[in-house]
Amino acid sequence: MSLRWRSRRALPYLIAATGGFLIAYMVVAFVIFPADIIPNDAIVPNVVNTSFDDATRTLTRVGFKVQRGESRFHATAPGRTVLQQEPPAGSREKTGTMITLHLSSGQRTSTVPSVLGSTRQQALIAVENAGLEMGRLEMQHSNRPAGQVIGVTPKPGETLTLPARVDLVISRGPATSEIPNLIGQTLPQARTRLQTLGLNVGAVEIDTASIEIANTVTAQEPEAGRTVVSGAMVKLVISGRRR
Repeated sequence: MSLRWRSRRALPYLIAATGGFLIAYMVVAFVIFPADIIPNDAIVPNVVNTSFDDATRTLTRVGFKVQRGESRFHATAPGRTVLQQEPPAGSREKTGTMITLHLSSGQRTSTVPSVLGSTRQQALIAVENAGLEMGRLEMQHSNRPAGQVIGVTPKPGETLTLPARVDLVISRGPATSEIPNLIGQTLPQARTRLQTLGLNVGAVEIDTASIEIANTVTAQEPEAGRTVVSGAMVKLVISGRRR
């Protein structure tokens, strides 16, 4: 029997023995060293700016676990939007690793407090306590006491997205004017003069004993030089006969 013939007969047995050895090796390797043979890690996908539900589905599909982290107010991101993830996107982690997602609580809002009728200082404190910023302060004359809030913009009760400002109008108190000297003027002249000063002609009495030309002011009340509230009435006495 030739050597070549013997080699040919032994070849199938050699192949079978080699295959059996390889199979046995692979079984032992998979049982004893599975982590070295089967990959059990993956790259963390980027889920920032997606909703929490979408982010959870994406991460669990890859093999990671998910937990909620902090909730933070955000000026533009809607509520439950992922703001940050830990570990970060692009890192390679073992499957089953817990990924922490920090979420947006949405925009922070506040309600404009009711400060009409309060003092300026009280209004400032109320606005700051509401988390709002003080905006423009305007002073205006009014019939309300000086220092009292008579206007608020935006209106009390309105809900604002922070940061936001509140403008206040503060009363200066009633405007005042000094009574002019009207004696010797005609009634039309006196009326015009008073109106330019924000005052009005009140009762008009006729002095029939006066020797002045008719319709000439001979007396007034209050007297000239007195300070009065704007809009006050000035009583006049005018002559009632001609020379």
